Amino acid sequence: MADGFTGSILRVDLTAGKIEKQQLGDDFYRTYIGGGAFGAYFLLKETAADLDPFAEQNVLTIAVSAATGAAVSGASRCCVTALSPETGAVADSQAGGSIGPAIKRAGYDAIVITGKAKRLSYLLVAGDDVLIVDAGDLKGKTVLEVHDLLRAKHGQKHLSILQCGPAGEKLVRFACLLADLNNAAGRTGLGAVFGSKNLRAVVVRGDKPIRFADPQGLKVLASLAAERIESSGFPLTLRKHGTPGVVGTQAEAGNLSTHNYSRGWHEDYKQLDGSVYEPLIGAGGTTCFACVVRCRKKVKADHPYQVTDRLGGPEFETIGLLGANLDITDPVVVAKANELCNNYGLDTITMGGLAAYLFESLQAGAIGPEVLGGRRTGFGNGEALLWLIEQVAQRKGVGDVLAEGFSAAVKELGSQTAPYAIHVKNHGLAVHMAQVKPSQALMYAVCPIGADHMSCEHDWLLASESEACKGLGILGHGSAGSTDLAKVRMTVYSQYFYSALDALCLCMFCWGPGNLFMYRELEDLCRFTTGWDLTIWELMKLGERRVNMMRQLNARRGFTRQDDRLPGRLNEPLPDGPSKGRRVDPEAFAQMLDQYYDLMCWDRQTGNPTPAKLMELGLEWTI
Repeated sequence: MADGFTGSILRVDLTAGKIEKQQLGDDFYRTYIGGGAFGAYFLLKETAADLDPFAEQNVLTIAVSAATGAAVSGASRCCVTALSPETGAVADSQAGGSIGPAIKRAGYDAIVITGKAKRLSYLLVAGDDVLIVDAGDLKGKTVLEVHDLLRAKHGQKHLSILQCGPAGEKLVRFACLLADLNNAAGRTGLGAVFGSKNLRAVVVRGDKPIRFADPQGLKVLASLAAERIESSGFPLTLRKHGTPGVVGTQAEAGNLSTHNYSRGWHEDYKQLDGSVYEPLIGAGGTTCFACVVRCRKKVKADHPYQVTDRLGGPEFETIGLLGANLDITDPVVVAKANELCNNYGLDTITMGGLAAYLFESLQAGAIGPEVLGGRRTGFGNGEALLWLIEQVAQRKGVGDVLAEGFSAAVKELGSQTAPYAIHVKNHGLAVHMAQVKPSQALMYAVCPIGADHMSCEHDWLLASESEACKGLGILGHGSAGSTDLAKVRMTVYSQYFYSALDALCLCMFCWGPGNLFMYRELEDLCRFTTGWDLTIWELMKLGERRVNMMRQLNARRGFTRQDDRLPGRLNEPLPDGPSKGRRVDPEAFAQMLDQYYDLMCWDRQTGNPTPAKLMELGLEWTI
């Protein structure tokens, strides 16, 4: 077994109470590396095409990679993969913090979980000692309560906890996973998969040393990050203010979702910028394992709401979706909404999108106040948002309807509400405006997990004409707003690269184009950890392989080009602000979609991988 890997995959069958270790050879590891590629592999190998994501046969993989646990910035993430109860397609999400390194130090490259426990349980992984433990005393408790109880019971040293929260227990379809208290695998409903398995948490104690091929080389990479951070641009902004530090620049570009994606900015956007609110409610920060960026910012407030500093502060996406998109600009309200979502285990992005759907349906008269029991609610009403989060997490009243997601809510509340449900594949959009960013319009539509802003680089890359662009082999020139073939090519190539980062479990804030590390240094990282001379070509093919595996899984489950559709609202010109008049042009978008399938070597009619492409990537076993 190459260095950097433990050579052991932990397999847990909750139904049978069976725990075993699986060993796979070097060929498997070199082909898939780790992370989301491992997860897609096990789903394709072991799930039926018509499997309900809530069925006990759903395969949930928590995977790391060869680089995980190296004391290098951005190498601390882990990836969680399963079938999504939110979309019915592949679910895939990443979490930072310490859970990834803990899994590696416990002796495992992945934890693969199937079955359903007879009663609520948690999985305790302490090296070779692995137990399925009754969690009846944790039932219904918040993330913070369970975190404290488990740490009191098992100690704090070398301990990391991944848990679903009470929303996951109640099978809210967009429930997320919290890694300790400051990191989330936020998207695609993986908390609900935990809940469907009667699995409240995975508790990991890892204290084993990790063998890397060249520890001195890793020290050199670590020192490069420390040297470069002060002149790094975007990473330095993150160090100072976290992702909330980009609210101002994004709003001034007309790229801040406002009033349910009908506008690209809010007049009071400055109140939501991290540099503005940090002096008022900032409470320091935390960092992922061994990272110099330290982008995780905490908040604390006493008025008008009490906000704890223990559950992390709102990220840019949360500020957009629970703030500007709902016409709420009081940072304390947004911080409280973020705290509630984290404590219950709810994806803040989809929660914000569903709240906007409900508020606009009321505003337009598509539903009446009786749907909410006569309660006054709507845009700009912070109290109403906090109440709604509670309703969803506890599946009460209209919250029970929203807990099923956009499509089910439209079916329940009526087709007249459909124009206000802004989603792709039942998955809420991120804060970035597809009307302003053509690359995101395309990726929102075609991404296997549903609309996602972290699956390719954004439009600045092509417009920069920099080495960061050319180094990925991207040909051509174009502006940020261009929609021609060069933009599609940029989207495809950067999707491969980002997919490789997700297989390697690396953070884009450090390893993404133009950030702390260069492409050749990614090769160095792989060599210093594994001893393999992996090239950027091999890594790009890894990324392409993972994307094709995810798309092939969706194809088996009946997804086609017809599912790669954007909500109609995005075709409407934005009415004001810096992005006034911008929209997704249907004709230009249709051409981009055709070109995307052509460049991916997928069938234009179905939008799915061809046998030739799968064979080229060594995936003939999936045909």
